[in-house]
Amino acid sequence: MKPIKAEKCYISDKLLPLHILLTEEDGVIVIRCLDFSISSHGDTIKEARESIKSTLMDYLKHAIENNSLDNLFDPDLKEYRDMYQRLEIETEKDIFQAHFDKIKGEILTKGLTYA
Repeated sequence: MKPIKAEKCYISDKLLPLHILLTEEDGVIVIRCLDFSISSHGDTIKEARESIKSTLMDYLKHAIENNSLDNLFDPDLKEYRDMYQRLEIETEKDIFQAHFDKIKGEILTKGLTYA
């Protein structure tokens, strides 16, 4: 299993983030929603995303129709969550490095601010 990407998708206009892990396994892109232990796959990342979207909608619709929201959250294995976290940290590191040269002068003159 080769890790590809950690990303988030959202329910209801960024109200509820879902943690998505993409891996490559035997030439197929496997996509997992780590919040619900749901997975799907595709030949490309785009196909995998469309497939998990459909699967998630079916899962959520079933939970709503059967009033089983108490059982909805079902976190995936620690192995996948750890892989997601490593990929997320790498992405943040890449973003920081890409912007650091642009902001280092500002850091030295203005310091840090809180949002």
